[in-house]
Amino acid sequence: MSAPTTSRTPAVRFLYAGAAALLAICLALLAVALRPSWSDESMSLTGGSATDEVTLTVARPRTGATGVDVRVTPREGGRDDTPATVTVQAVMVTHGHATPQTPARPRGTSGTYSTSVHLMMPGRWTFRVSLDHGSRSEHVDFPVAISG
Repeated sequence: MSAPTTSRTPAVRFLYAGAAALLAICLALLAVALRPSWSDESMSLTGGSATDEVTLTVARPRTGATGVDVRVTPREGGRDDTPATVTVQAVMVTHGHATPQTPARPRGTSGTYSTSVHLMMPGRWTFRVSLDHGSRSEHVDFPVAISG
């Protein structure tokens, strides 16, 4: 009689271990889903062209009104003047959404601009920063993930 009970014991232990592992995975996924969103913090991306280095800072990468700062730094050996105008446009190609091109206003220090864009839904957006130097224009695109 004790022989069948003993042979079931490893199988039962295996089932309990599987159930415990499944429960741990579910709890971990629940903790990740309910944690505070990392995207509430500002994020900065840097790109540029042969003559300018451009840093885009998105104050709050979430849907709704979002503050955007742009820092334009001339590269070594490049031009020394600041752009005549800086505009920012957010485009979500996959859904055909785009914000209007918004002029960025110069802020206190030379080469720093700020504006705000309104993002209508979460997902992958491309922030296009346009620099107009009068005789030529440049565009720098920044991919940004926006949460809800």
